[in-house]
Amino acid sequence: MIYITQNSSNKIVLTLTEVTTVTNPSYLFVFTNEFDTNTGTQILFTAADTSSYPERYNLFNLVEPTDLSLVVGQYTYEIYEKSGPFTLPLSIAQTTGVVIEEGRMVVSGPAPSSVYT
Repeated sequence: MIYITQNSSNKIVLTLTEVTTVTNPSYLFVFTNEFDTNTGTQILFTAADTSSYPERYNLFNLVEPTDLSLVVGQYTYEIYEKSGPFTLPLSIAQTTGVVIEEGRMVVSGPAPSSVYT
């Protein structure tokens, strides 16, 4: 599970190398808000793997809202692989396949203020 806090720098730690099938991999994260069932809008994100030991774990940094602006809630995610860097605009069509079929992500933020206070 991935945990993201709004308005902060978030570290995402996963084990992707063991299931990666390409050399020089780049990863594309595809987030889908579970409560946005009407539009099914996918949010795409990619970042460099900054792990010192990628054979053991992969480390990514997501700065919310600089890299992505996410609403508080629950998301599902899929991670795709590609050999070499991605080009803009990001798309799943650039990838060679899915690395992790599906996982879950929670985005938390400050408690909403009540309309009664």
